[in-house]
Amino acid sequence: MIKLLLRKCLQGLMMILIVSAVTFALLGFAGGDALTQLRDNPQISQSTIERLRSVYGLDQPLPVRYFRWLSGAVTGDLGESTYFRAPVSGLVWARSVSTFLLGTAAFGIALMISVPLSLIGARYNTKTSAAFINFLILVTASTPRIVLALVGLAISVRLTASALNSSSAVLFWLGALALSAPLISALLAQFHGELQQTMREDFIKLARAKGLSDGTVILRHAIRPALNPALTIAGLSFGAVLGGSVIVESVLGRQGLGTLMVTAVRGRDLPLVMGIVLFTSTAVWLGNAVAELLQAINDKRIRDLGF
Repeated sequence: MIKLLLRKCLQGLMMILIVSAVTFALLGFAGGDALTQLRDNPQISQSTIERLRSVYGLDQPLPVRYFRWLSGAVTGDLGESTYFRAPVSGLVWARSVSTFLLGTAAFGIALMISVPLSLIGARYNTKTSAAFINFLILVTASTPRIVLALVGLAISVRLTASALNSSSAVLFWLGALALSAPLISALLAQFHGELQQTMREDFIKLARAKGLSDGTVILRHAIRPALNPALTIAGLSFGAVLGGSVIVESVLGRQGLGTLMVTAVRGRDLPLVMGIVLFTSTAVWLGNAVAELLQAINDKRIRDLGF
């Protein structure tokens, strides 16, 4: 387990380093910066703009600017937002709480739908249950998030006046439902498929031959072998939740990391963009690391392999 923790920490550091370097380079090569729009203002002289570029270090070569940012990030200093004129760490942390709560609610909704349906499908294994599960997977996987967010916005607008008094809570759960759709399709497809395959294994037939009921066989013998692939999907889906929040939060008007990233990109706020990228990369790595740790706890064979 210690070897697994050390390996995941090393992988996380390498991933964050590569992602931050690539993002910084792409933003630098894209041209322009936070002071570009000032050139269109006739009241601001070119010398003033050049002096401001020197103050913010924008006149330095791209590698120098990156390593200066990286050295500050290592010590916890992510710089100051050129758009909001506030510390990046405070802005990212304040907005990340909203996005994290939204993502957690979306995960909860996805689990409450996908896990019971998978168990029901494995328990009864009828054509009707299989057709309903496949239909739900198809609908949730093929419907774009922006459509779901717009539907949620339309529902919130049509609520009665009494419900609008709690519009913040209503929009929160509508946003969580919109974000949960791709999670439902991924978790339901994976967990249901693995359970169906596991129920055909020889050790399940042996358990049934001992006289155990189907419910007991599923809960005691089938869930654990089918759980590891679902844990992998759950860990990988964490990044999808953060990415999808850009659309959902923008449509529903929630103040989270998604809307903050849109503002930062439009304002060419490089420190803020890098701060958000650093946070989301760390969150994606953390989700994958937790998933692998849970797999090792669930399956002794993974621990014996030395992972």
